[in-house]
Amino acid sequence: MPNQAARESGYRDGFDAGFGDGLAAGRAEAQAEARTLALQLGGAIKRFDDGVASLEKDVAQELLNLALGIARRIVGETLEAKPETVLATIREALAQLPAQHAAIHLNIQDADLIRTQMGDTLGRAGHRIHENPQLARGDVLVEAGGTHVDARLETRWQRVWDALEPEPVANRSGS
Repeated sequence: MPNQAARESGYRDGFDAGFGDGLAAGRAEAQAEARTLALQLGGAIKRFDDGVASLEKDVAQELLNLALGIARRIVGETLEAKPETVLATIREALAQLPAQHAAIHLNIQDADLIRTQMGDTLGRAGHRIHENPQLARGDVLVEAGGTHVDARLETRWQRVWDALEPEPVANRSGS
Protein backbone atom coordinates (compact mmCIF):
# COMPACT_ATOMS: atom_id res chain seq x y z
CA MET A 1 0.00 0.00 0.00
CA PRO A 2 2.78 2.39 0.70
CA ASN A 3 3.85 1.70 -2.82
CA GLN A 4 0.39 2.54 -4.08
CA ALA A 5 0.32 5.78 -2.10
CA ALA A 6 3.74 6.72 -3.39
CA ARG A 7 2.66 5.99 -6.92
CA GLU A 8 -0.50 8.10 -6.55
CA SER A 9 1.48 10.89 -4.93
CA GLY A 10 4.05 10.76 -7.75
CA TYR A 11 1.28 10.68 -10.32
CA ARG A 12 -0.44 13.65 -8.70
CA ASP A 13 2.87 15.57 -8.41
CA GLY A 14 3.71 14.78 -12.04
CA PHE A 15 0.21 15.69 -13.17
CA ASP A 16 0.28 18.96 -11.25
CA ALA A 17 3.76 19.81 -12.57
CA GLY A 18 2.76 18.96 -16.16
CA PHE A 19 -0.49 20.85 -15.81
CA GLY A 20 1.36 23.89 -14.42
CA ASP A 21 4.00 23.75 -17.19
CA GLY A 22 1.31 23.28 -19.84
CA LEU A 23 -0.76 26.12 -18.41
CA ALA A 24 2.30 28.43 -18.31
CA ALA A 25 3.24 27.47 -21.89
CA GLY A 26 -0.37 27.99 -23.04
CA ARG A 27 -0.51 31.39 -21.36
CA ALA A 28 2.81 32.44 -22.93
CA GLU A 29 1.62 31.31 -26.37
CA ALA A 30 -1.73 33.06 -25.91
CA GLN A 31 0.02 36.27 -24.83
CA ALA A 32 2.37 36.12 -27.84
CA GLU A 33 -0.59 35.54 -30.16
CA ALA A 34 -2.51 38.35 -28.44
CA ARG A 35 0.45 40.73 -28.98
CA THR A 36 0.63 39.72 -32.66
CA LEU A 37 -3.12 40.23 -33.07
CA ALA A 38 -2.95 43.56 -31.20
CA LEU A 39 -0.18 44.75 -33.55
CA GLN A 40 -2.20 43.62 -36.57
CA LEU A 41 -5.32 45.32 -35.21
CA GLY A 42 -3.33 48.49 -34.45
CA GLY A 43 -2.00 48.49 -38.01
CA ALA A 44 -5.49 47.97 -39.41
CA ILE A 45 -6.85 50.81 -37.26
CA LYS A 46 -4.02 53.11 -38.41
CA ARG A 47 -4.66 52.24 -42.07
CA PHE A 48 -8.38 52.86 -41.49
CA ASP A 49 -7.69 56.21 -39.79
CA ASP A 50 -5.30 57.20 -42.59
CA GLY A 51 -7.91 56.20 -45.16
CA VAL A 52 -10.61 58.21 -43.40
CA ALA A 53 -8.31 61.24 -43.13
CA SER A 54 -7.42 60.96 -46.82
CA LEU A 55 -11.08 60.57 -47.74
CA GLU A 56 -12.02 63.59 -45.63
CA LYS A 57 -9.31 65.65 -47.32
CA ASP A 58 -10.42 64.48 -50.77
CA VAL A 59 -14.08 65.19 -50.01
CA ALA A 60 -13.20 68.62 -48.59
CA GLN A 61 -11.16 69.42 -51.72
CA GLU A 62 -13.97 68.25 -53.99
CA LEU A 63 -16.49 70.36 -52.06
CA LEU A 64 -14.19 73.37 -52.31
CA ASN A 65 -13.78 72.80 -56.06
CA LEU A 66 -17.54 72.44 -56.46
CA ALA A 67 -18.32 75.55 -54.41
CA LEU A 68 -15.81 77.68 -56.28
CA GLY A 69 -16.95 76.27 -59.60
CA ILE A 70 -20.52 77.27 -58.74
CA ALA A 71 -19.32 80.71 -57.63
CA ARG A 72 -17.37 81.19 -60.88
CA ARG A 73 -20.44 80.28 -62.88
CA ILE A 74 -22.63 82.65 -60.90
CA VAL A 75 -20.12 85.49 -61.36
CA GLY A 76 -19.94 84.77 -65.08
CA GLU A 77 -23.73 84.78 -65.37
CA THR A 78 -23.90 87.97 -63.30
CA LEU A 79 -21.44 89.68 -65.63
CA GLU A 80 -23.52 88.59 -68.62
CA ALA A 81 -26.80 89.71 -67.07
CA LYS A 82 -25.47 92.84 -65.33
CA PRO A 83 -22.22 93.89 -66.96
CA GLU A 84 -22.28 97.11 -64.93
CA THR A 85 -20.98 95.04 -61.99
CA VAL A 86 -17.55 95.88 -63.41
CA LEU A 87 -18.09 99.35 -61.91
CA ALA A 88 -17.62 97.93 -58.42
CA THR A 89 -14.38 96.30 -59.51
CA ILE A 90 -13.11 99.60 -60.94
CA ARG A 91 -14.01 101.44 -57.73
CA GLU A 92 -12.21 98.81 -55.61
CA ALA A 93 -9.13 98.98 -57.83
CA LEU A 94 -9.05 102.78 -57.75
CA ALA A 95 -9.41 102.71 -53.96
CA GLN A 96 -6.15 100.74 -53.76
CA LEU A 97 -4.20 103.41 -55.60
CA PRO A 98 -2.93 106.80 -54.55
CA ALA A 99 -5.24 109.65 -55.53
CA GLN A 100 -3.69 110.19 -58.95
CA HIS A 101 -4.83 110.01 -62.53
CA ALA A 102 -5.25 106.37 -63.48
CA ALA A 103 -5.27 104.42 -66.70
CA ILE A 104 -8.11 101.90 -66.59
CA HIS A 105 -7.76 98.97 -69.00
CA LEU A 106 -10.95 97.09 -69.84
CA ASN A 107 -12.45 94.66 -72.30
CA ILE A 108 -13.87 96.55 -75.30
CA GLN A 109 -17.51 95.91 -74.29
CA ASP A 110 -16.84 96.91 -70.68
CA ALA A 111 -14.99 100.03 -71.83
CA ASP A 112 -18.01 101.11 -73.90
CA LEU A 113 -20.34 100.47 -70.97
CA ILE A 114 -18.16 102.40 -68.49
CA ARG A 115 -17.77 105.31 -70.89
CA THR A 116 -21.55 105.43 -71.23
CA GLN A 117 -22.28 105.16 -67.51
CA MET A 118 -19.30 106.90 -65.87
CA GLY A 119 -17.13 108.38 -68.58
CA ASP A 120 -17.69 111.98 -67.51
CA THR A 121 -17.12 111.25 -63.83
CA LEU A 122 -13.93 109.29 -64.49
CA GLY A 123 -12.71 111.89 -67.00
CA ARG A 124 -13.22 114.74 -64.52
CA ALA A 125 -11.19 112.77 -61.97
CA GLY A 126 -8.39 112.52 -64.54
CA HIS A 127 -8.81 108.80 -65.24
CA ARG A 128 -8.53 107.42 -68.77
CA ILE A 129 -10.28 104.32 -70.11
CA HIS A 130 -8.26 102.11 -72.45
CA GLU A 131 -9.65 99.23 -74.47
CA ASN A 132 -7.74 95.96 -74.29
CA PRO A 133 -9.13 93.18 -76.50
CA GLN A 134 -7.04 90.63 -74.59
CA LEU A 135 -9.04 91.22 -71.42
CA ALA A 136 -12.19 89.20 -70.72
CA ARG A 137 -15.51 90.70 -69.65
CA GLY A 138 -15.16 91.76 -66.02
CA ASP A 139 -11.35 92.07 -66.14
CA VAL A 140 -9.89 95.34 -64.89
CA LEU A 141 -6.27 96.52 -64.91
CA VAL A 142 -5.51 99.91 -63.37
CA GLU A 143 -2.22 101.84 -63.36
CA ALA A 144 -1.42 105.05 -61.57
CA GLY A 145 1.84 106.60 -60.43
CA GLY A 146 3.87 103.48 -61.08
CA THR A 147 1.40 101.32 -59.15
CA HIS A 148 -0.41 98.51 -60.91
CA VAL A 149 -3.65 96.83 -59.71
CA ASP A 150 -4.49 93.53 -61.39
CA ALA A 151 -8.22 92.99 -60.92
CA ARG A 152 -8.68 90.45 -63.69
CA LEU A 153 -11.22 87.76 -62.82
CA GLU A 154 -8.58 85.05 -62.98
CA THR A 155 -6.35 86.98 -60.58
CA ARG A 156 -9.24 87.49 -58.18
CA TRP A 157 -10.09 83.77 -58.35
CA GLN A 158 -6.46 82.94 -57.67
CA ARG A 159 -6.60 85.12 -54.53
CA VAL A 160 -9.71 83.25 -53.39
CA TRP A 161 -7.96 79.92 -53.98
CA ASP A 162 -4.87 81.09 -52.14
CA ALA A 163 -6.97 82.22 -49.20
CA LEU A 164 -8.92 78.96 -49.02
CA GLU A 165 -6.34 76.35 -49.98
CA PRO A 166 -2.86 76.45 -48.46
CA GLU A 167 -1.58 73.55 -50.58
CA PRO A 168 -1.04 73.78 -54.34
CA VAL A 169 -3.84 72.25 -56.36
CA ALA A 170 -3.26 70.96 -59.88
CA ASN A 171 -6.21 72.74 -61.49
CA ARG A 172 -7.17 75.93 -59.67
CA SER A 173 -8.80 77.55 -62.67
CA GLY A 174 -12.04 75.69 -61.98
CA SER A 175 -12.58 75.33 -65.73
